[in-house]
Amino acid sequence: MTTETAPNAPLPKNYRLIYDVVQESGRGRHLTMSDVFARAAAVRPGIGFSTVYRGLVRLRDLGLIAEIVVPGSDSATYEPSGPHHAHVRCVACGTIDDVSYALPARVLKSVASATGYEIESGTVTFAGRCSACGAHPSTSSG
Repeated sequence: MTTETAPNAPLPKNYRLIYDVVQESGRGRHLTMSDVFARAAAVRPGIGFSTVYRGLVRLRDLGLIAEIVVPGSDSATYEPSGPHHAHVRCVACGTIDDVSYALPARVLKSVASATGYEIESGTVTFAGRCSACGAHPSTSSG
């Protein structure tokens, strides 16, 4: 069974549908906004693209879903909220996978100390080639 964050207050019906679409996809599935729209429209044909966009933003702001912005990818993706983790993106095919890794608290404290910022969160993204795209050692010297 997966751990999910349940809404504390009732959500409008369209936002509930969007929440359910993301939750049903499961962790690590990384749905684009277009994916969420297509799945929501299959259930509720009249739902608008802008409604899905506003719903994703609102659900993200409430902490009910996670928005993943991976450098080099075409768009943000969405997944159920859960434990902190990193992501790895294939530079060849664009696949994004979860990596069981989070920045250690000492790193965040060090950055906060060096910058004077109160660090609230940090993300890590790796890039490389997935096994399907022929991961191989780099041929460059350095």
